[in-house]
Amino acid sequence: MDKIETTSNDSLPVRIGNRYLTKNLSHIKPIEISGHILTKEEKEKLKKLKRKTYFLSALTGAVFVLLVILPFHFSDFFKAQQISIMGYRLDFEVYNSVYAIIMVFPEIWILNVLNMRAVKQICEIYQYPPPEHDDYKEQIQLLTEAGLEISDKHMLTLGINPYVGLPKISYWLLFLFTKLESLLSNLVIKLIVRRILGRYALRIFMDLVGVPVYAFWDAWASHKVMKEAKIRLVSTAASKQFLRGFSTAELESVRSKIPSLVNYIAQEKRAYNFALYAFMKEVSIKLPGITLKMNEKVHLDRIFGNNDAENYVLARLLIFGFIVDGTLSVKERLLLYKLGREEWFPLQLHDVERIMKEYVYGEGLESF
Repeated sequence: MDKIETTSNDSLPVRIGNRYLTKNLSHIKPIEISGHILTKEEKEKLKKLKRKTYFLSALTGAVFVLLVILPFHFSDFFKAQQISIMGYRLDFEVYNSVYAIIMVFPEIWILNVLNMRAVKQICEIYQYPPPEHDDYKEQIQLLTEAGLEISDKHMLTLGINPYVGLPKISYWLLFLFTKLESLLSNLVIKLIVRRILGRYALRIFMDLVGVPVYAFWDAWASHKVMKEAKIRLVSTAASKQFLRGFSTAELESVRSKIPSLVNYIAQEKRAYNFALYAFMKEVSIKLPGITLKMNEKVHLDRIFGNNDAENYVLARLLIFGFIVDGTLSVKERLLLYKLGREEWFPLQLHDVERIMKEYVYGEGLESF
């Protein structure tokens, strides 16, 4: 299995992030249980860190929106210019548009700094990863990518494509919404306000509506960064612990069905999911030589059969694959509810939800 390590081809922010984390986490010492279990005091520290980071990120978003809006309304330099195209005169805010684009860069830089500091403090709270671990450099790289919101496509290294079977139009609509969610929500809010106030709404008031919108999305971005950093810490440790509960014979008995199983989970998640990648990677370590790559949509009838003992092993793997990222979609809940009525299925839906809640809140997987 190829390791994910920093290289000379990484961007400058990634190299800086790697050095920052490596330098500031060198004091972490390995403990008996690390990576996914928290004490009461550590949980409280995590809550305080979240509140502080969300506030500072929202404040950053609000300040930079004001830095773009106010000069436009209180300076003639940013007023609209008239442009003539084929005899038609159009008003275009050239200077203001260029200024707004330029101001995006310092905003992103500040948010990256806030997020990387949050990632470092999450590592300190979890006391993970310790420099003594063999995969320390890989973990640092993964945490840096999380802090800088670099797209996670590590599942591709295992040949897993979660979008198999998804129509291209659905994929691109999902992609566009993800990238433009703050802009689209701002437009929707403005349309609602204009609908309420009518055509007499002042331009400056309409622009100021965007302040809380962008503040929210910057805070939400930090929330996603912290959640991703946390799940990158806990999923590897939790996957190792979970798979230690299976004997080699049990895993070998379902070896032929595991590629269908992991691809089915990925296709249900419909995302490049690091937590699922960590689980798949541990499976491939436990079963050397297994090939997980598949290029077709997987249906449930390819996984479960008439052998209850094999079904039980596969069911536990399926449940963990669903909850390892700390979320359950409506579709996944409906599936688990349906499977829970089978005699060989180990857990009911409410049991799965309880186990996932314990896992997310740092209480481990002891009840699983």
